[in-house]
Amino acid sequence: MIADVEIDLRVLRHNVEQLATLVFPSATWPVIKANAYGHGLIEVGRALAPVVDGICVYRASEGIALREAGVAAPILVLGPIEPRELEAAHRAQLTVTLWETGSYRADAARIARRRGTPLRVHAKVDTGVTRLGLDAPRASSAIAELLDDPHLHVEGVFTHLAAVEELESAFTFEQLMRFESALAPIDGVLRERGVRRHSAASAAAMLVPQSRLDLVRPGIATYGIWPSPQTQATAGGSIELAPVLSWHTQLVVVRDVEAGRSVGYGCTYYTTRPSRIAVVPIGYAEGIPRAVSNTGAMLVHGRRAPIVGRVCMDVTMLDVTEIPQAQPGSRVTLIGSDGDEVLTADHWAQWADTISYEIVARLPETVPRRYLMPMEAATKG
Repeated sequence: MIADVEIDLRVLRHNVEQLATLVFPSATWPVIKANAYGHGLIEVGRALAPVVDGICVYRASEGIALREAGVAAPILVLGPIEPRELEAAHRAQLTVTLWETGSYRADAARIARRRGTPLRVHAKVDTGVTRLGLDAPRASSAIAELLDDPHLHVEGVFTHLAAVEELESAFTFEQLMRFESALAPIDGVLRERGVRRHSAASAAAMLVPQSRLDLVRPGIATYGIWPSPQTQATAGGSIELAPVLSWHTQLVVVRDVEAGRSVGYGCTYYTTRPSRIAVVPIGYAEGIPRAVSNTGAMLVHGRRAPIVGRVCMDVTMLDVTEIPQAQPGSRVTLIGSDGDEVLTADHWAQWADTISYEIVARLPETVPRRYLMPMEAATKG
């Protein structure tokens, strides 16, 4: 074993059930983009499909892969779809996002017309993130155009919130007001047609009940990772989340070296005493952020072993001087528990000065993943 990632799909289900209970009667559509935040698109999609109302992805190719894997749940594609992908998306019965009434909308309608079945769509309104979305002041007229197009079936309208985790900021409520105002001129027809509204991802779903609307789109919380320490401090008493992913490797070399010995590229670390330096066979190519050089740690025999020297492409060095049991073959935990010690994606994010989303989402697909299955899946297998 060079390294492996273990994904507990039972815990995944537990997290989603917790979220669904919290936001009920709003529907729950987990986000499984970016290879399910590093957890494995197909396996996560199959595990969640029977217990959720729908699934969100970012790319059409993700939705098509889920369909080919037998996932029948509704799938909403949140990101752009190239014109050449629209027909395949329509064939796979994916729901696509529209944020303009120009050529993209025309391509979508043309393909639906040729195939003889309306294309399912959600319209996105930009209320302050300034990425994708219809400008709020003109959103009602643009959505009215989509509603009038017989080749498009508008199932939802949504926005995305920019500053939920800044708890002192009023911007979230300003965005919700912009969204409500943008839809007010067509409120009656939206309700008459059963068009669902949504705005909340993980943090908003937990912190801002007003944002839940008709459905929520939990991303990082699905995987048992809190969106931020502020979110956990505020909402931790109302919902129980558990990490789904653990990450392990092993020591391949343990060397006794003298004091004053340089370790790694650039000579950024020198031993200050006679030391035992161990090597693990993974580096930044396997998902360890280079930014944790001389900063992070891994667990060996239930103790933290500091990372020393620069993280290399395919190897990382640890100081195991205080861990006499460490030897080649010793199990190393990067995320997970070993004895009384625990390391989480949040630890790695803090060391790398980033967010936990990036730590798990950037785990390469080439790193083997082992899945602990929900009971009925294990029985079928």
